[in-house]
Amino acid sequence: MAYDPGRSDVPLEQTNEDAEGRRIGRLVAVAVVVVITIVFIAQNSDKVETTFVLFSVETRLWVSLLVAVILGALLGQLAEALWARRKRRRAG
Repeated sequence: MAYDPGRSDVPLEQTNEDAEGRRIGRLVAVAVVVVITIVFIAQNSDKVETTFVLFSVETRLWVSLLVAVILGALLGQLAEALWARRKRRRAG
């Protein structure tokens, strides 16, 4: 977001301080997520056998969980897209 003197009543110094605070907040959040991820991987590093419909694979538990989360997110996006398409068809 750029500073526009004609459209803003906030001094430029304050907008820079706010942006710096948000940047630091984001870095802290990313650092926390990285630490939690490393701990999660360390605690779930046992090998497990995962069976899915027609095949079975032996892998680390965290890899199986990661694949499940990614597939769940993709299915959620697909369901949302189909729902939005259905709503557009009914409206139009």
